[in-house]
Amino acid sequence: MKRAIPLLLLTVFGWVGTVMASDATVSTLWPVYDYRASEAADYRSLHLFGPFIKYETKGDETEYALRPLFYRSVDQDGHSKTEVLYPLYTHNSGSESTDFNLFHLLSFDSGSRESGSSNRSYFFPFLFYGQEERGTYKAFFPIAGTLYNWFGRDRISFVLFPLYSHTERKSTEIDNVLWPFFARISGENESGLKFWPIYGQSSKEGVYRKKFFLWPIFFSEDLKMNTDNPVRVRAAWPLFTSKISPEKSHKVFLWPFFSRTEDHVKEYSSFDAPWPLVRVTKGEKYHGYKFLPFYADETMDVQRKRWYLWPIYKIEEMRDDIIERRRDRVLFFLYSDTRETRFLTGDTKRRIDFFPFYGYQQKNGVSHLYILSLLEPFFPGNQSIERLWSPLWRVYQQKWDQHGNSVVSLLWNLYWHEKQGDKIAWELFPLVEYRKESENSKQVSLLKGLISYRSGEDGKELNLFYTPWGLRWGAPRSEQL
Repeated sequence: MKRAIPLLLLTVFGWVGTVMASDATVSTLWPVYDYRASEAADYRSLHLFGPFIKYETKGDETEYALRPLFYRSVDQDGHSKTEVLYPLYTHNSGSESTDFNLFHLLSFDSGSRESGSSNRSYFFPFLFYGQEERGTYKAFFPIAGTLYNWFGRDRISFVLFPLYSHTERKSTEIDNVLWPFFARISGENESGLKFWPIYGQSSKEGVYRKKFFLWPIFFSEDLKMNTDNPVRVRAAWPLFTSKISPEKSHKVFLWPFFSRTEDHVKEYSSFDAPWPLVRVTKGEKYHGYKFLPFYADETMDVQRKRWYLWPIYKIEEMRDDIIERRRDRVLFFLYSDTRETRFLTGDTKRRIDFFPFYGYQQKNGVSHLYILSLLEPFFPGNQSIERLWSPLWRVYQQKWDQHGNSVVSLLWNLYWHEKQGDKIAWELFPLVEYRKESENSKQVSLLKGLISYRSGEDGKELNLFYTPWGLRWGAPRSEQL
């Protein structure tokens, strides 16, 4: 952890943290530019006009940003990531795959399966192209085409949809005419017809039987008949529905208001009257009460949820042999406090979001506080938001660890302060800049060098009016001794 702190300080804000290195270069003219570099850390950072323009190199990775319009990162292995007005457009490229996405409507993904590529492209909902184990597919909706592994089906074919379509799922095949009104179901020992919403029936010998009449009012289903847990479903909706099996029984009266559930495997029973306001659950691992909007306290195996004056205050807890997590929330996203501990590794995390005022994160002894927090409460942990949007409104940031190291930035480095061990450096642009390498090595500069004072092992020096020469006095400490 101690060896990681200098690099952490270098990268916490993408521009604060180079002055602690002995070979550090720092040049600032707030808010026009802020340049920092360290050869020892293999780090260079240039920011122009506060948070808007960024160029940064960290080891073999280079990053560019024109916030909030554009972000790009490239490494020496050829991997790159590009984002434009995220989430409008994203593009990723590697040695074995490439993909881009335009607001989840236009997408292209090509490469090897081993690299994580899905090998599918589309202009939703009109054009589809992809490669699966079954072969290559193409579709031009609604004219004609074939799809593999889309919309929960193994195969979909259509011509002039909804005039005709054909779907396959496992061994079940369905031919639709004027979907969803007319359908024929077929397969091995399987058949059925559908005239929706008037009448429909299908069955597979020894596996299932389904019927409906005036859907969704009357329907009956016998499912999983070839297993040890056959399921029987009956309904006269909304008066009554039931789903009964040897493992679980669920009955609903006047849907969705009143229901009763008995789970013989998890050994609990629950009663809703009316849903979702009142529920009583009894069992060893599953138990609790819900009386919304006033109070709720329910335990579901390793999870526990509590509400007080819904939706004002909610507590969610989870604990097992691996992890313990608790989240406290006020008015959903207004305030959230999440704490997590992993027992096997000892890792700890905490995250606080108080919209729109501040956010706080702590992971394994390293803490990060920032003001303001506009999108982060709604997309916690989203790295694209962190790269392109968050720096624009974080007027104050502070990061520190359990060893006393810290870094602070106010108004995108109008004021910045760093502490690493006994070393201290800070600047309030353009008035004062201060550095302390040790008790015997200090430097103070006023108005970016109009007056500067330096003391060290070789004595003391005073410079005036930005000149490189100045007054020197005091013998080196080696001579004094």
